[in-house]
Amino acid sequence: MKKAKKKSVDFPYAIKSFLGYLEGTQKALHTIKNYRLDLLAFQSFLSEAGSKKSLEEIDASDLESYQNHLRSLGLKTNTRRRKLMTLRKFLSYLAGRKKIPVDLGRKLPTPHKMERIPVTVSAKVLLLAIEKLPQETELDMRNRALLWTLLETGCLISEVAKIRFEDWHSLKGETAMLEFHGKNTRSIGVSADLYQTIQALKQKRKGESPWIFLGFNKFGSLGAAISPRGIEMLVKAYGSQLGFPEIVPRTFRHSIVLSWLQNGFTEAAIQQRLGLKSAYAFRAFASSVKPEAQ
Repeated sequence: MKKAKKKSVDFPYAIKSFLGYLEGTQKALHTIKNYRLDLLAFQSFLSEAGSKKSLEEIDASDLESYQNHLRSLGLKTNTRRRKLMTLRKFLSYLAGRKKIPVDLGRKLPTPHKMERIPVTVSAKVLLLAIEKLPQETELDMRNRALLWTLLETGCLISEVAKIRFEDWHSLKGETAMLEFHGKNTRSIGVSADLYQTIQALKQKRKGESPWIFLGFNKFGSLGAAISPRGIEMLVKAYGSQLGFPEIVPRTFRHSIVLSWLQNGFTEAAIQQRLGLKSAYAFRAFASSVKPEAQ
């Protein structure tokens, strides 16, 4: 009896599966969108190059041709790097699920990242604007506390969405402690003012959900944690009100990192606060680090 021939992996289905996996890891919506566009660009390249290969048949020569193609388009180094990093992760994902025989992604070379100064704003000015936000309703209080937490901790939107009331601990003096759980487990110090803001939200809260930052719709609280997409929309909605209409969630992280450096925090201390296993791109801030005015 002949062994049935293994069905080849459909490219659109493979992309859909990979993007679903990314959603499950709480990647931001715009990040997933960029992954999709990068993979569609690779699929288009194979088609235009006349390649009839299935995903299982792609080899190192195809990847080399694609790298040359990206160079011929005159793309910036970081753009080429991003597209190749996307392809690397995609191929490694498929290999890990036995959809392709060899993990070519592991050996796919990528250009070194060209460091750019991240977009930042004054952390002090931004904090003052957040403190002045209204606190009349539970939704007002949630939004104010969430923005404040993003700024003071530099955490990712996937992390802030999953913070629980029990993760906050009062300490003596003017500080408190916040615990982050999951991939980058850590405890960091936060201000007593932020801690009190969280406690006020807890007293305002109706229901027993453990999550601090709940999702809302026009009918009220959903009882479940806010999604990363919900946080992106929240930041966009508050940008003009805060005086910085172009800010995105990452702006909070970059701005507080710059403030920490200006206030004498060591790179090792900042790395620990952000829960990073490898060094943050601190050199990108080098030309901007000047002591903050008191």
